[in-house]
Amino acid sequence: MKYDSRLIRRPNAQRPLRRTAWGFVTAAFWLFYLYLWAPLVTFVLWVLGINTALHELYLRESHIEPFLLFVLPLVALACAVLLIAWAEYNRFRFRGKDRRRAQADVPLAEIAVALGADAATASALGRGKVTTLHMDEHARPHGIGLA
Repeated sequence: MKYDSRLIRRPNAQRPLRRTAWGFVTAAFWLFYLYLWAPLVTFVLWVLGINTALHELYLRESHIEPFLLFVLPLVALACAVLLIAWAEYNRFRFRGKDRRRAQADVPLAEIAVALGADAATASALGRGKVTTLHMDEHARPHGIGLA
């Protein structure tokens, strides 16, 4: 298969403003797509009687249940407070302590064995910042092109 740059997307190469704008455009079209499904979903829920259950449980006689109005926001607030408290506790506990250890370098011979290539190919991969790895029909490397 021939290399085709259109198949590879690099969103990090775009400017953040452009990437964010296209994210909003994508979200708007997904919302519109979901809106198009609303009549079918409403019909299925009506057939299953979900609309009746909603009215009986939550909207009886067009009144909002006081439990939903007062308790659920309190539960959400309590969850937010607990999450922030836990994050602050961990920040206080682990501040200034770097517990991560450096990883040992993998030997070139082990990389070559994992790739199914020779040591020269593995070494060239380690030296190059941007490389093109040429593979044969059995997905084994047989050459490197440095960019």
